[in-house]
Amino acid sequence: MELRQLATFLAVARHLSFTRASQELGYVQSSVTAQIKALESDLDAPLFERLGRRVTLTQAGHELRRHAQEILERAEQAREAVHVAHGRPHEARGILRVAAPGSLCAYRLPTVLRRLQDRFTRLSLVFGPAERTTVLDTLADGSLDVGFLLEESIVAPMLAVERLADEPLRLVAHPDHPLAASDRVATADLADQTMLVSEPDCAQREVVEREFQRAGIRPVVMEFLGVEAQKRCAAEGLGVAMIPVRAAAGETHRGELVVLPWQVAPVLGIYIARHKNRRIPALDALTHAARELWRERTADVDPAAFPTAGEARAVADGGPSGREAPEPDR
Repeated sequence: MELRQLATFLAVARHLSFTRASQELGYVQSSVTAQIKALESDLDAPLFERLGRRVTLTQAGHELRRHAQEILERAEQAREAVHVAHGRPHEARGILRVAAPGSLCAYRLPTVLRRLQDRFTRLSLVFGPAERTTVLDTLADGSLDVGFLLEESIVAPMLAVERLADEPLRLVAHPDHPLAASDRVATADLADQTMLVSEPDCAQREVVEREFQRAGIRPVVMEFLGVEAQKRCAAEGLGVAMIPVRAAAGETHRGELVVLPWQVAPVLGIYIARHKNRRIPALDALTHAARELWRERTADVDPAAFPTAGEARAVADGGPSGREAPEPDR
């Protein structure tokens, strides 16, 4: 039983198609078929049933699938650990799969990933946005190596979880919005406003919905799948958005948005999560880089550093805000 055969088996099991597996792996289909036949012969058990054009896993195939991913991961961990122990982290190969909410992908993680790349120069990254349920499910089944999450808390027995930093959430709006001139904004003041909210199944939405409920209000809402669209629509005067304050740094200091003086000051945690049985040197390095970088920049997101509505209007008219913009983690 060879590692290459197990990787091929997992590709066929994932797609339930020899054709799509060969395309993913870059093999001719006859090579995929030959590897599966050799594996079945070695194990003395059929792994797939071929019913016309349909391919399904046998009971033996299901059992092998449970173990094959772990075998490949352990082999990769051993290879990386040897390279790191021998002082050659730059020779560690493989693929690290990383997912996070869109705001972290855009404003927090690029600098962290750059630091990881500087050390593990031959490591390939698969990096992209994903919502909470997808991150937690794919971490649990092993198809994702590491996830970053914006949450109030995380309870996941199969995962190793660490809170790395705080992410303040604030209300933002166009500088000419009626609430921008207020000294204090209560949640009840939002009752007649259009609220630009994030998608369900995320902590930001849960926080704002909870505050609406506490205040006994049901404002009109516009739902968005990403923070960029939320910001742009708020900057066009469509309504009030609650977003991570760091994500609005550029717009506020260009005078396009202003942070409202909301009486509520919610804060989410930025968590890193991975399967508790997964130990890869690159993951330890990624965690360390995020911990160090975000600890250094915690002061950058003090909402008091953002321009007032008057300062924002002055910037929009071509004048200085008198404040230095926080640097995004890029």
